[in-house]
Amino acid sequence: MKTSIKGHIVSYEPDANGGVRYLTQMIDPNEAKVFFDQAFGRGFADFEDQNGANYKLTLHGSEYQLTKEQ
Repeated sequence: MKTSIKGHIVSYEPDANGGVRYLTQMIDPNEAKVFFDQAFGRGFADFEDQNGANYKLTLHGSEYQLTKEQ
């Protein structure tokens, strides 16, 4: 699946829906920008949502991939 978050194309599997919701609806847009900036600079950004689930945002070329960590 793919979506646009804060102007970035993000691909994700259905199990990462919570991470998409967190980045788009649960936190301030400036806070979400920090994760994208970190992924751009380091290649990835780890974060935890409000329910304690862990996610990784990874930069692949010009797109980002969001995965739920086990």
